[in-house]
Amino acid sequence: MFNIEKIVDYAPFCFSCLGRAVGRIGFGLDNRERGLEMLSHLESEDSSLTENSLICTSEQCKICDGLIQEIDNFIEIVCESISNYSISSFKIGTIVDKDILQKEAEFQLLFESEGESIKSQLNREIGIGVYKETGIDAKIDDPETVAIVDTRYDTIELEVKSLFIEGNYNKYDRTIPQTRWPCSSCKGDGCKKCNNTGQLYPDSVQSLVAKDFVEASSAAEDLFHGMGREDIDAAMLGDGRPFVLELRKPRKREIDLDAIADNINSSNKGRIRITNLSFVPRARVAELKNTICDKTYRVDVSIPSSLSIESLKKGAQRLAGAVVEQRTPTRVSHRRADLIRPRSIEYVDVKSFTEGMVELEIRAQHGTYIRELVSGDMGRTDPSMSSLVASACKVEVLDVLNLHLGNSEKKNG
Repeated sequence: MFNIEKIVDYAPFCFSCLGRAVGRIGFGLDNRERGLEMLSHLESEDSSLTENSLICTSEQCKICDGLIQEIDNFIEIVCESISNYSISSFKIGTIVDKDILQKEAEFQLLFESEGESIKSQLNREIGIGVYKETGIDAKIDDPETVAIVDTRYDTIELEVKSLFIEGNYNKYDRTIPQTRWPCSSCKGDGCKKCNNTGQLYPDSVQSLVAKDFVEASSAAEDLFHGMGREDIDAAMLGDGRPFVLELRKPRKREIDLDAIADNINSSNKGRIRITNLSFVPRARVAELKNTICDKTYRVDVSIPSSLSIESLKKGAQRLAGAVVEQRTPTRVSHRRADLIRPRSIEYVDVKSFTEGMVELEIRAQHGTYIRELVSGDMGRTDPSMSSLVASACKVEVLDVLNLHLGNSEKKNG
């Protein structure tokens, strides 16, 4: 038995709100049909109750305050909002005034049945309507777009799934950073120091790679996720460094990766090159960021003209297999914690030698500061090439030759 008097206190209400209150009664019925069934039941309980005394249009409903009547309007708003996006799936979410939700909860308690929320009905019926209008699939799990309808203000917010493109990049230009570097003076707003670009460096690997992808996808913005990074004045050679380019709020999702890569490579010949492009899921960003591996470097090192190749080879042999202690280098101490880090050196080979200059190839553990491994950084790296040959050695040119991904591991934590 229901408390008829309390139910009447909430009248008038629409058939949908009444049907939702007994949402698990009546298999195969929608809320309006279920509400009609429930009205018949109430009339049988109390002959004084009639459709005229209890039921009204949605516009006059004291429970939903007209929201159910607005469903067609919400469908139109969503269809218009997603019309500029090339998507294959969507999901609907809604924001409903808290007073409506509170009144609905109180009303449904009177029926001692597990009811359906108005948000659930709105999400379902708006989704069905959008599907009928557009042919785009409604998808609960991992949709390409989530449309959040704010029913309080008749507005919509689109949460468009980012595109993630993985590849490898080579960097030959020794004047560009990996990612955009906002000007420290204006914090990216633009000033005289940065020629009003907002960037400390006019170009970066990110900007050169992202430009064509952003244009092709009509994305709102881009993020560049690299597996580590090299110094600005270092080249990235060999098979390149893995990266994931994230394109946020893309309006177009089907883009020709190979054609875009060809255009980027031809436009930036001698500066950068990208290869092995593919679409990947979001999870790949974390995997890439958490992967660490040994690296091989080629360095041109200036040395005193009196230093012999024999002394250099002995120093290289003593570094091979050693574990060095590296205190945070002076050049980065202003932005990194002052710590002492042990780093393993696999080998150091002398590749060529001329008076005053030597070429070394070094394979070392991830995170090794190669410049300081050579110079010693005034004793902050020990041992170093300089300390082992008892002469000042300085890296003039540094190239990353290879990332040994076959021996990679995951960061702790």
